[in-house]
Amino acid sequence: MCLLRKWASAVCSLLWFRRQLPRECTNFIDMILMVIADHGPAVSGAHNTIVTACAGKDLVSALCSGLLTIGPRFGGALDDAAKMFAEAHDSGLNPKDFIEKMKQTNQLIMGIGH
Repeated sequence: MCLLRKWASAVCSLLWFRRQLPRECTNFIDMILMVIADHGPAVSGAHNTIVTACAGKDLVSALCSGLLTIGPRFGGALDDAAKMFAEAHDSGLNPKDFIEKMKQTNQLIMGIGH
């Protein structure tokens, strides 16, 4: 996968700019491709964090921008994950037992993967 990302950003730089871009630029293209591949082109939290950071704002502002746009449509699994983990903790399950229980009952662990 690492080679594919490097290849994809190199091809994009050659197609769009007709030259090999500096590593910082190809790393940025890689990041954009990963965000789009993972969430589509408009996931609010990731998009807003990246735009805010690229606008030159500080790290805290960029993180707040992303976190404040998490809602039931994007990032909503966090709420369900917190509930699941809290229930597991409150019932005395250790992480290994929690995972085994989820496997045995064929349930997804919210917030882990898509």
